[in-house]
Amino acid sequence: MTLQTRTARAAILARLRQSRPEFAETLEAPERPLPVTQLSAAELSDPEALVARFRAEVERLEVVFQRVADAESALDALIDVVRAEQAPSALLWENLPLQGLPQALEAIRVQPIVPRIHGADRHKTYRALDSVPIGISGADAAFAATGTLVLATDSGQGRLPSLLPPMHIALLPLQRLFPRLEDWLAAHGAQALQRSRSVVFVTGPSRTGDIEMQIILGVHGPKRLHIIAFD
Repeated sequence: MTLQTRTARAAILARLRQSRPEFAETLEAPERPLPVTQLSAAELSDPEALVARFRAEVERLEVVFQRVADAESALDALIDVVRAEQAPSALLWENLPLQGLPQALEAIRVQPIVPRIHGADRHKTYRALDSVPIGISGADAAFAATGTLVLATDSGQGRLPSLLPPMHIALLPLQRLFPRLEDWLAAHGAQALQRSRSVVFVTGPSRTGDIEMQIILGVHGPKRLHIIAFD
């Protein structure tokens, strides 16, 4: 760049700066910003109130929420849902918070599939699993304030059951229900994040919005989410 060019450039930039209007004064940040989500004192202290808040949040997101007494009842409820869907097969986590689910599915002639993806065969496997209508997973945690599920990828806990089929059924032991994300992080979440290859946060069915704010369910993931919670 020649001296003449540099001088001309400097003159142009100076004129632009002079013609620019002054920026408005920057607003000061509040001293105590409100949290994004708030919980009442009762919700923070009463487990039943916490469950009620979680239920209200997920149902607002068009999630089916079902609460049962224990793991045995959860298995019965899950089998009823799968039978009602008339599904020929289902993708499963290998590590589920219920015992005997594969055998129970086989008893109603539903093929349980634990997806295993390996190297060059992965695309062939994806295509083969594309028609499976139901995915069944556990949940590593849930947040009452937002109705969010936490699914940590680990051995026996792949992402496909919660992302590929059009219907996702999540099994939630209620001792894994936390008020908010920060409460989970303080208790167990930091370790879970370190152990896992990836963590999926699920808040309702898959939602996609276009420029006209038209919301469509199920474009990039399950269109339906059914949560079975148990003590």
